[in-house]
Amino acid sequence: MVSGLGYRRVNMDYQLGRDDCVIGVCSAWSTLARERMALALDEEMVLGRSLWEFVHGGATQRLYDALLHHVRATGQKIQFAYRGDSPSTIRYMRMSLLPGPHHLVRFRSEILHEQSRQRNVYFTHVAYPRHPDIMQCSLCQKIEFNGRWYTVAEALAHTDAIDDLLPTEVGDTVCESCLIKTEFATGCRL
Repeated sequence: MVSGLGYRRVNMDYQLGRDDCVIGVCSAWSTLARERMALALDEEMVLGRSLWEFVHGGATQRLYDALLHHVRATGQKIQFAYRGDSPSTIRYMRMSLLPGPHHLVRFRSEILHEQSRQRNVYFTHVAYPRHPDIMQCSLCQKIEFNGRWYTVAEALAHTDAIDDLLPTEVGDTVCESCLIKTEFATGCRL
């Protein structure tokens, strides 16, 4: 899946019911899950499950909860930028939360641009990492290691935070810079 100039653009959509359970996904959902070897995220595996089973890290959960509450309370669409990287690809994306009837909310992720990484990087996202000093921002994908934020490329070059051979276990968070940018972009107090 590529989306630069001249390539097809693929959007990922899913819809949450008023109880924050997934009630619908786009037609490309299962195909993309298989392409990314995320079989646990196949359509049949996500339908009926709570969003909170898939969104980890207290800061990330608070962000999503605030955005959902804002959309439901105001009935207004909100958008913000984020990164949706894979091991081999850097993806610049835009998320839209669209209000629906009866407190339904549709999430739409659109790839704006993507580029290949110089080398593959693998992360395992866990609720309680063995090394809580390695966190990753859910929005910009930067790594916090020993109290300092690094791009993935910087972390590879200047730290031992990322394992070259095995997936690096990280906890999910949202960095202060992304909180400020998202608050500004959405008008939602975070």
